[in-house]
Amino acid sequence: MKKHLLALLLPIVGSYCSAPLASMIDFPLDPFYVTSSDEAKQLLAQRYTLTGLVNESVSTSLLSTQYRFYQGFANAVACSSSVVVTVDRNTKEVMQIYTHLLDENECQSAKEDNRAIDLDTPEQTYGPHVTAGNVKQIVTTSLNVFDPDPLTALEDTTLEYSDVISNAAYSLYSDIEVTEVAGTRYLENSRVRAVDVRAFDLDGDGTLEADVSQQGIITSASDFTIERDIKDYENKHTQFLDTMAFYHIDKSVQYLQQLGFDIVSEKPVQFDAFFGNKDNSTAYLAQNVIVFGNGVSADAEDADVILHELGHMINFSLVKRWRDGDTGAIGEGLGDYWAASSRYRTNKTFQPDIVFSWDGVNTSKTSTRILNDAEARYVPGVSYPAHVVRNGSNVDQLWSTPLFQVLKLAIAEHGEPAHEHIDRIIWEGIAALGGGVTMPDAALSIVKAAERLYPQSNYSDLFVKQFKAHNILTNAVAFYAPQFLMIKDGKTKVTLDLFNLSGKNIHTFTGRFEQSDDVLSFDTALSSKKQQATITVKVPDSVQCGEAFTLNAETVTDFNNQQIPTQGEYSIPFVVCTPKLTHTPKVENSTLSDATSTEGGLLGNKIGVKSYLLTLADTAVLDNDFSVSLHIKHKRMSDLKVTLTPPVGDREITLLAYENIQQGEYNQQLMSRFNQEVNRLKGESLEGTWTLKVTDRAVGESGELVSWGIANISGYSKPETATDETNNNNGNNGATDNGSGSGGGSLGWLSLFMLVVINKLRKNTP
Repeated sequence: MKKHLLALLLPIVGSYCSAPLASMIDFPLDPFYVTSSDEAKQLLAQRYTLTGLVNESVSTSLLSTQYRFYQGFANAVACSSSVVVTVDRNTKEVMQIYTHLLDENECQSAKEDNRAIDLDTPEQTYGPHVTAGNVKQIVTTSLNVFDPDPLTALEDTTLEYSDVISNAAYSLYSDIEVTEVAGTRYLENSRVRAVDVRAFDLDGDGTLEADVSQQGIITSASDFTIERDIKDYENKHTQFLDTMAFYHIDKSVQYLQQLGFDIVSEKPVQFDAFFGNKDNSTAYLAQNVIVFGNGVSADAEDADVILHELGHMINFSLVKRWRDGDTGAIGEGLGDYWAASSRYRTNKTFQPDIVFSWDGVNTSKTSTRILNDAEARYVPGVSYPAHVVRNGSNVDQLWSTPLFQVLKLAIAEHGEPAHEHIDRIIWEGIAALGGGVTMPDAALSIVKAAERLYPQSNYSDLFVKQFKAHNILTNAVAFYAPQFLMIKDGKTKVTLDLFNLSGKNIHTFTGRFEQSDDVLSFDTALSSKKQQATITVKVPDSVQCGEAFTLNAETVTDFNNQQIPTQGEYSIPFVVCTPKLTHTPKVENSTLSDATSTEGGLLGNKIGVKSYLLTLADTAVLDNDFSVSLHIKHKRMSDLKVTLTPPVGDREITLLAYENIQQGEYNQQLMSRFNQEVNRLKGESLEGTWTLKVTDRAVGESGELVSWGIANISGYSKPETATDETNNNNGNNGATDNGSGSGGGSLGWLSLFMLVVINKLRKNTP
């Protein structure tokens, strides 16, 4: 994407005060240059009146230097206060400013993770030999491992944990660096080392609890080539598990260094491959140790688990204050992505969108996670910690899905070099962030990194499209308008509904329309509740009945009267005249089935499903102009998926799919000429029984199916018969959530038109 187009796509927020604020990200238009932490603080004080900051650190990534600060009050570090000024390493120009500011009262009880840990390390074991004059040296050896796991290697989904694994599942690798002292070899080098946790203060009460699964330090006189035997684990003979974790962490860290990121410059990654008896693995970031559980199965037998936990360590190495905000879900999604990305380099065909293929189906959870959750949607203002369900989807998948789908699309279009490019972009984007990050913050930073790293590619476009598909990137305000215009004397009045989607208070909002003399202006805060405005729309005489007409608007959104406003461009679609249907929609007035809560399990909900039948005796065929009528009332339309199945065959057409529609009533004519998904029904006979299915995947709100139907369009009412009255909703709300796109019929009737809302950055020096 070209530089100026990226600037148009990235919304910008700015000025800060002493009141508690959500995280914010700023991409300055005006050039500012910074060469030190002091200069960065001066910029923050002058541009945002932001003072009282304390220097935290200076870090570097591929293209940038990050000057990091926190607020100067007690416990600010513990509660993830963050200000990060990202500067181009060559030009010294400020590229990005990230802030997560907190009120001091919010941090009174915050505590840093100072839990103690007692490790048995290779140094402690070979230390006496070195003291006695033996040389410590790096030598190469051979390792025998699963890569990534036996199920994937054999492509055998029937394989179970208790089975004897055939030799074909193993991979033997040579020239692996390990440490040798006095003829004994240890799983240690400059990048990674195997340790044994003897005791750990897991609950933070200051008392060290002993690890019941101590296995000692694994050594060898030559190679580490033992095969797995789960009976050995009962006797704490765990060389295979240590070898697995050592190899996969070492290989991944070397690849990361190849990308340009060095997370082991100060100390190697430490791991204990046989910790405790829980079916869980954890990266303890502050203590620099990864522990792998041994519950129903040994986690370290699955490279996905190993690399997922390493993903947390990479994340923490780049951003030490990684907590609060959406960091839980983002961190889990990054770990899943890192595991899947590694596997995708060597296996692109067998279950590429699944992680934990081996451990995930051999545990008490009996579940894996996917990276193609197309129905996952982000809802602003909702918390996203790790491993929870929001709006019917696992939040970990909500973040990993767009990342991994971009990777696949980029490789398909640009070839294998794109693999390194996408991996590099993601970590570069994360490196510019701090504590309290939300998914939109992280998405914007990654898009910016894509543009800076590969300005001649379309990588940033791919990320924007995927993030928008999951509602992670949206626009500040959504417009909703009537679907049909009835015109007299070339003009008509239209009532618009406006909703604030930003998750932040909007100070002022102004809109100017090309086809209208009216200007929308709200001088008070635009809240998430609906606000209405009426404008007069001028329609050219050349526009005929049944044709689409777009109302183009330029807007200015100001989140604070001292910060840089966001400029936007909207295209709001209409159809001129109202269609006449060959069949009247069937009135149902039926209560929909809400999802229900269930005990246990990550997903924890049972979806609500209700189907409706419509039998038609008409033998006519759906021609070039037909429509599906859909009228639903629901307080939270994002709970719902609506599909339509024709009488013959098993095709299921998606009409709505968990869209972030703010209105509590959806009343649309989904017209084939404007809706690609509906147009798939062209040529079907109307005769027979049609099935409409409504699925609700989130607990707490119910709704009603008012009516639905399918019919050919026999004609359109003529504008001359209309009066010059306001076009209000009249049961025909044209949902135009310009932030999440309109493809595939998911947002209604005009899917052939790209409803692009472009956020421009306007210079405005406070």
